[in-house]
Amino acid sequence: MEMKKYSGVKKFKISAFAFLVATTSLIAIPNSVAADAATVRLVSPVITPSTSIDRTSSDLQIATQKWYREGSKSLVITSPEGKELTLKFLVTKDGTTPWAGQTLILQVGAPYSGSNGTWDASGTEIGPQAGIYSDAPAGSVSAITDADGIATFTFKNKNSGSKYKALDVLSGTFQFSDNTNRRYTQFKPKITGLEDYTEPYLIKDIISVDIVQDVAAVTPTPSTSPSATATPAPTPVVVAPKLLPSMRLISPKYGPENSVNATSEIAQYYTAKTYAFYTYVASGSTFTLKYKVTSDGTTPLANTEVTLEANSQYSGSNASWTSGAIKVGASSQTAPGARLKAKTDSAGEVTFVIKNTDTKGAEVKPVTENAPAPKDGRLYGTFKPVITGYGDMDADVDLATFDVYAAVKATTITCIKGKTTKKVTAVSPKCPAGYKKKK
Repeated sequence: MEMKKYSGVKKFKISAFAFLVATTSLIAIPNSVAADAATVRLVSPVITPSTSIDRTSSDLQIATQKWYREGSKSLVITSPEGKELTLKFLVTKDGTTPWAGQTLILQVGAPYSGSNGTWDASGTEIGPQAGIYSDAPAGSVSAITDADGIATFTFKNKNSGSKYKALDVLSGTFQFSDNTNRRYTQFKPKITGLEDYTEPYLIKDIISVDIVQDVAAVTPTPSTSPSATATPAPTPVVVAPKLLPSMRLISPKYGPENSVNATSEIAQYYTAKTYAFYTYVASGSTFTLKYKVTSDGTTPLANTEVTLEANSQYSGSNASWTSGAIKVGASSQTAPGARLKAKTDSAGEVTFVIKNTDTKGAEVKPVTENAPAPKDGRLYGTFKPVITGYGDMDADVDLATFDVYAAVKATTITCIKGKTTKKVTAVSPKCPAGYKKKK
């Protein structure tokens, strides 16, 4: 996943979401893969549902972020610590025709992946990647494809002391983005002259290898002595799922009928239960956001300071707001437009009153509150809750974005009928039957 970590909501048309920017093109992407696009597919180890996890949707976010072309995949496999790993890729010219004699470059510890595994490649040690989200790979190796278009790479792992078994990783409950004990390396194939998204592009399999315990090394060989007394199996220890604090918007209520779910655009940067959406408000309007704060998703967190980041960092928010005497400016890559602070009450609830102050640049009023945001000329602000002491991967929160549309002002006319007069106020006022508009 050649992409950076960000702490703000990615705006739902990534303006210059210069944010996430492992810089991305905003060229429209075709709905289907071009028939003549070159491909790199992992053919060994063989990918099956029981030996891998497909994280394409959450990692690559092809439909929204446009980091990669449709057809590229992000796959997770496992490999025992201290053991040899061989990766074989099939390279084609057009998705079908093997591409013989082609140099395939394999980035070991791909940019922005935070890879922390260490490998030996023909006597050269590679990894871990410098920094948590470096824009440079830990290293790279290359191989020439054979007559069948196959490029083969062999590594030996140099790590030990893994905390997890393959089953922990592949069970579907492993927290890939929120686990300090995880040991892994991402391998990303590249061909010189071909890009991830822009023309000419390369459709590829990006492989994350979680380095796990060597079960054969840690499992003792059972005794075959006939006089041995069987040891009763220990009672399995059931590990309860980690309960995280939360800050949820409880008023106003938003759902599919009056907002657009945008969680997939920020999923990899927040907890699994974090939710993001956008909806619409009229320019100049005032609204109140009421949140429920808990210590574990249920228990109220009373008398606790929380922060609402208005026009959150990295979100590209450009709308103008006030909250009391605080003015909210545009967001940036270094700070939100403003940090609104308040304490929860005894029930763990907290409110923020927000007023829009935009007088120009507003969007056209949408037909419905769940209509897609405009592609151009967007005016919006993202509000991100933060519980003091907890980062993006430590708390479940609701991130709300409000697009600002131009409020249509009502006007008043005077209507007369003989000596009787009436005033009518409306967006498009009309006189009642029998009355005429006073000029």
